[in-house]
Amino acid sequence: MPFVKQHSTAELLKQEQNKAKRRPDGALLEGVDAEEGDESGLVANGQGYDDPRQQAAMETMNNVPQTQRKLPPTDLVMVFPYKTDSRVKYGEAAAEEDYRGLHQPKEWEKEKMQQWQVTRNTTCHALSDSGLVMMLYYSRDRDEVFVRIAADPLHLRQVAEMTRYKLELKPQYLSAYAEYKNDYPGRRELNYSDRCVVSHLYLNHTDKQGHYPQRDAIFRPVDRIRLVDHIIRSNDHNCAGVDVGQLLHSSDILHYFPLHDQSALDEMDKSWFQTFVNAKNIDKVRDYFGERIALYFLFMSHLCKWLVLPSLAGVALCVVELFAQTPDNFTSFSLCIGLGIWSTLVIHFWRRKSNKYLLKWGTFALKPSPEPTRPEFYGVSRINPVTSRVDRFYPWSERIWKVLFSYSVIIVTLVVLFFEVAVLMLLRHEMAPNRIPFQIINALVVELANFLFTKLATWLTERENHRSYQEHSTHLLAKTVVFKFINCYSSLYYIAFFKANSTLFGQPMKCVDDDCLKDLGSQLAIFMIMRLTLQNMLELLGPWAIMQYRAFMEGIAFKTSIFSNPATSMPDLSRPEREAKREEYDVYQDMDEVLILYGYTVLFVVACPWVPLLALISLILECFLDQKKLVLLFQRPYPSTAMNNEPWDTCFDVISLIAMVTNGALIVFSSHTFDGWSHTGKILLFLAMEHAMILLRLLVSTIFPAIPWEVRLLAMQQQVIVHRHLNLGGEEDDHETRASAMMATPQPPPHVFDQDEEEDW
Repeated sequence: MPFVKQHSTAELLKQEQNKAKRRPDGALLEGVDAEEGDESGLVANGQGYDDPRQQAAMETMNNVPQTQRKLPPTDLVMVFPYKTDSRVKYGEAAAEEDYRGLHQPKEWEKEKMQQWQVTRNTTCHALSDSGLVMMLYYSRDRDEVFVRIAADPLHLRQVAEMTRYKLELKPQYLSAYAEYKNDYPGRRELNYSDRCVVSHLYLNHTDKQGHYPQRDAIFRPVDRIRLVDHIIRSNDHNCAGVDVGQLLHSSDILHYFPLHDQSALDEMDKSWFQTFVNAKNIDKVRDYFGERIALYFLFMSHLCKWLVLPSLAGVALCVVELFAQTPDNFTSFSLCIGLGIWSTLVIHFWRRKSNKYLLKWGTFALKPSPEPTRPEFYGVSRINPVTSRVDRFYPWSERIWKVLFSYSVIIVTLVVLFFEVAVLMLLRHEMAPNRIPFQIINALVVELANFLFTKLATWLTERENHRSYQEHSTHLLAKTVVFKFINCYSSLYYIAFFKANSTLFGQPMKCVDDDCLKDLGSQLAIFMIMRLTLQNMLELLGPWAIMQYRAFMEGIAFKTSIFSNPATSMPDLSRPEREAKREEYDVYQDMDEVLILYGYTVLFVVACPWVPLLALISLILECFLDQKKLVLLFQRPYPSTAMNNEPWDTCFDVISLIAMVTNGALIVFSSHTFDGWSHTGKILLFLAMEHAMILLRLLVSTIFPAIPWEVRLLAMQQQVIVHRHLNLGGEEDDHETRASAMMATPQPPPHVFDQDEEEDW
């Protein structure tokens, strides 16, 4: 066990101004090693404890020899700017930096660095005074200050009780979730009759070796991150009250992210199929990344399992198509009916499944809580009418004009998009002998348009200046879903319903061999293959290239500022430094890709029966690439909670309903199956098919509601368990504990009715 030295915050911050002996490369502060896992650095242990129980615990901790002390695991990392450039001379180490060939800062650079120092000192004082444990050290080229932040178990318990944080109970208590409560020893004058002991109710989370649980074993990694983040951001008692969003917005903080746990990542990576595809170990994802990302991979697993049956049926129908030489054969009607029913039920049963897991995870009946402010949000300072604290405010009267401008731009963009699709269809007619090259060009244009509009929609949504991530994501989705639906599927709709016997810019249009389903199937196949190859390659290589570029540029800057001695070797980056070079992960982008892929799978499946098989392969590959991105290429995202998977479930449900209508119209009006029917007969048949599928959906929803009965029953049972064992202070059959709890709770005196009152009653 390395020697751990305790410092006060004042001592830590004063070391920046003291001349001390440092390592030859000057990369770190005194006493801090850059190697991973070395916790022998500078530790700031706050003095913000005033609870008598905490004071007693701190006295006991101080009596433990320092060689037997162990730091709590680092939960969050905060990165402060130290110098405007790594080649600028700044601080008290001027004599050392003369050997590195650094130049004097300009006046504006000196003022900026002094301002950063004031903000850094103020923030670190607040963090230390709140009782957090910190380890501070310089980056490799000394232009940044990294702060690793953690909290001791006693502080976490105090904050959990103060915030009424819900933790999981043991299985014998139905694994319910209840607000955390500390044990109450009782009052001596009452002979401790009001004692309440509930700590044994909470589930202990042991490590993978099954060791005896530690003091903070009731907290999962995501629980620790959320509680430490609350201590940093909140103005409550024993909290720092740091406005992280404002500091990130003003660049007084460069990065703020949870630190990865490499052992947990390696464990999930080894069993990636069981964890991310089969969802057998989805609880590991939830315990590490939070409920929002766990719901994404759970949905991917659900979709993969439901695609197995359509994939097998599609492969069998492809054999028939080979003999018939067209997808327009006797199997198309049964395929239309089967996939129509499938598309209307897959999202409904996903809601049932997600509600079961949300109850298991304790977020089924979770009440909405205020989200942290986005760093990009700006506004004027005001007194919040809800919290009575100073925060930033942006009036809706100013935002409404930006919203109107955004949708005006989108309308103009959609007009341009329709014109672009028409030009592409005309070009397709001119390139009739080269059908496949044109379809590849069309797929490339669609992907390019999606990329450009995503950038445009993101810029427009940023201009609208939404406060929370949920508001920002909802408005971004509202902009992109309409555009991408038209961009991705308009050419397919044109081929399916309008190309035959139509004219475009005065030119007559016709399908290959007068069979539009052939044209439709080949274009759909090109779209799917393009997303399977090019899109996934760019999705994986983009973040990797950015991470490598940042590390390369920092290495060049470090080499130009290091000692002139060529024998001096460049030290490795510490783990927080490497993770700071990564991009931030946003599950929105992955859900958006799956939504487009789902549309390709279900909208025109009649024309291409093997599309479900290709979609299944794409989803499995997407799961593999997404978990690799999370493990290797992205910072650890903040573990967000989730009560549901909205608004994505609604989007998938709408696509399913559109698919039901599209496939029905395709088989009735575009295929040759019902050529002998009159136009009126086709319309009646189409309406009968759609109404039958809608009635089937309503019948299934009635028999199998979105919230299963067993989920409702278990939720009510868990409420009774929590009330019985926590609110009443003990188990029902433990009469002494329950009596003590009732004695500690003020009870109204019993009212004795006399005989006259009973007769009046």
